[in-house]
Amino acid sequence: MQNAYYNLLMSGNAEAWTGTSWAMEYTRVFEHTHDDVKRPFAALDDTAIASLMNLPTLFAYEKYLRAPSRVGRITEVTRRQTEFAFTFAFDPTVSPMPYDTFTSLLRDLDIDPKWEVNRSHWAVKNVDLARVLHTAGFVSSPSLQPQARPPRVFISYSWDSPEHRAWVANLASSLRRDGVDVILDQWQLGLGEELSTFMVNGVRESDRVLVICTEQYVRKGKERQGGVGYEQMLVSSQIMQSVGTNKFVPVVRQTQGIAPVLPDDLAGRMYVDLSDGPNAAVAYQQLVHNLHNIRAPLPPLGPRPAASYS
Repeated sequence: MQNAYYNLLMSGNAEAWTGTSWAMEYTRVFEHTHDDVKRPFAALDDTAIASLMNLPTLFAYEKYLRAPSRVGRITEVTRRQTEFAFTFAFDPTVSPMPYDTFTSLLRDLDIDPKWEVNRSHWAVKNVDLARVLHTAGFVSSPSLQPQARPPRVFISYSWDSPEHRAWVANLASSLRRDGVDVILDQWQLGLGEELSTFMVNGVRESDRVLVICTEQYVRKGKERQGGVGYEQMLVSSQIMQSVGTNKFVPVVRQTQGIAPVLPDDLAGRMYVDLSDGPNAAVAYQQLVHNLHNIRAPLPPLGPRPAASYS
């Protein structure tokens, strides 16, 4: 089925495909999709969602934006009250598709040039996307490879000051630009929503948890104060269940010149120091590589030295 169909995700928001996640209203799913094409996926149950995630995906913008399209895969889908939230990853072997190239292929891609390019929606097309792109000379291979899901990261921190909250938000924004799907209360927790549920889900469902260790965070955690204390209880529980886990990453942001302090549960673990200073940029890149599980290449093993006799 992979070769016979592809997802078309069309958005009128210029920021839609600049990160790693987006959302689409239920009412816009399967718009501009032929009934026979829709039928295998129409239930939108777990099996249908899994089938859709297996399809190559074209991430396009509405006509008025005249922005490049991208090719990749949907890597995860979550059901919300009125919409699907999904994460995605672009195929690194496929360059952004210029708008003029995209419009020249509309007929071959089964995209209506009058109405469909002016409407945000999620369609499924009975078209071999890789073959069309290969025939047009846009890609060298007639097949497209599955993409890994972006790492999902929850940030645990204390509201020390407005400046610290802004710093955390800037860190989260930078991580999202670098392909990390960040969960942050400032973005995803609405008024009236239950804070404890957000914390539990964030810690449990994330691949990694960044623990922003300021002096105030460490103190509140030890004294089990407020949200920080609650999150530290969740951290302690998960570490007890899996002692060797590397899920929780201490991120130090403290006064320079003194030894950093960490929560008791994280003491002795490798940390990254993002305190202001000349080494912050290098430390940030180290963090990004670690979250993407990119390790420094291991030097080749040389030959055994020859025995020497005197």
